[in-house]
Amino acid sequence: MSIKDQVRIIQRVEKNVTELQHRYASNHLATLELHKLDTSLQKLTTYLNDLDQLKPNYSTNEIDTHIDAINLHLDILKVELEKKDYQKLNNGIKVLRTVLRFHPVKYSFFTYMINWLFELLYFV
Repeated sequence: MSIKDQVRIIQRVEKNVTELQHRYASNHLATLELHKLDTSLQKLTTYLNDLDQLKPNYSTNEIDTHIDAINLHLDILKVELEKKDYQKLNNGIKVLRTVLRFHPVKYSFFTYMINWLFELLYFV
């Protein structure tokens, strides 16, 4: 359940990225980097879903590499996007980084409450 909540947060960030792709369709560099960010988010989602399927032996060692790639795309987008749009995207990624600091498990009431609180603060 906790991994599903993390995937839900990633999907909310992906929705924001898709909206920005439509808004910045005329800016080729921003659109290209938003597409790369969307691809990185999809890879992270796939990785977390695979973690959810592996029951006894799973490792969260690769989460940092996925987050580093997302941070790189975010740094490049800081120049390309307007401040308001960048801040909205940055808040979503900040929630994602904070939630992924906790060890992903199948179910944890504590992480569920933290995920809910962060979603309330940053997305609403």
